[in-house]
Amino acid sequence: MTSAKLLPSALPLFSLVLAACASGPAPRLETTPFASRAMHAQMHYAVWAPRDLSPEERLPLVVFLHGGFDDHQSFDRHGVGAALDRALEAGEIPRVVVVLPGGHLGFWANWRDGTHYYEDWVMYEAMPAVARDYHTALCPEDCHVMGVSMGGAGALRFIFHHPEVFASAGIISAPIMDTAAMYDFIDSRFYQILLPTRRIWGRPSRAVVESEDPFLQWTDPDEVGFRLFLAWTEGDRAPIAYSSKRLGQHLTRHGIPHEGGEFPGRHNWDSWTPMILRALAHNVGGDDFNRP
Repeated sequence: MTSAKLLPSALPLFSLVLAACASGPAPRLETTPFASRAMHAQMHYAVWAPRDLSPEERLPLVVFLHGGFDDHQSFDRHGVGAALDRALEAGEIPRVVVVLPGGHLGFWANWRDGTHYYEDWVMYEAMPAVARDYHTALCPEDCHVMGVSMGGAGALRFIFHHPEVFASAGIISAPIMDTAAMYDFIDSRFYQILLPTRRIWGRPSRAVVESEDPFLQWTDPDEVGFRLFLAWTEGDRAPIAYSSKRLGQHLTRHGIPHEGGEFPGRHNWDSWTPMILRALAHNVGGDDFNRP
């Protein structure tokens, strides 16, 4: 039999192999479309849960907010779901259910111009749907919020707006702005070219901005009644590293418990993955997973 006769018969198998290689590993997370009334659009969320989750089990729910130019598929795209599997098997993180809602470049805010309600989409649509379908444990004891970059800023906003819902916040490589910096950001002509800052925030009153300023609101350990993980990378973007270090120093100076600090790496998912695992261990696992 000649190679000329072999080649056509081998093509279908060869095509299947190429297709399998091109498609990559199967998604680890389960993605669900959702007709959002808050967003007036079809949105999506993805869920990571232990593979052996049983109907009788009631696990903590972790809301994870992605960064700018990412989406609900970020854990699959960057291997975070697989890292969670390995960490769970090794006993390094607690058993949890993680929901990753899609949030575009919306800063996880209810826009002032009334066109987008990202915060409501997460809080009143995605969270209840996952809590119901995955029979998670009750808030606030077993509900947590965390995020990276833009999502870390969103987690900070969520813990201010919904302190009755969340037992912890994880803020990773996030832009953390005091009152003056927030006004500078909104008013900056440079950022207005890149982002619709006035559509998102309008021109908020000073009282509103100060109510979300951690440097003003977090001054007494008794006022911070939740676990807090604050972290950034040694190669992070300069404004993020500066503001994160400054907030860490502020928390230490006021005796407010927190964990995290500076991790190796840069502003990317490879660097964030070990930080996410540590945040889960500290914020959700608590004393059972905290290092001595």
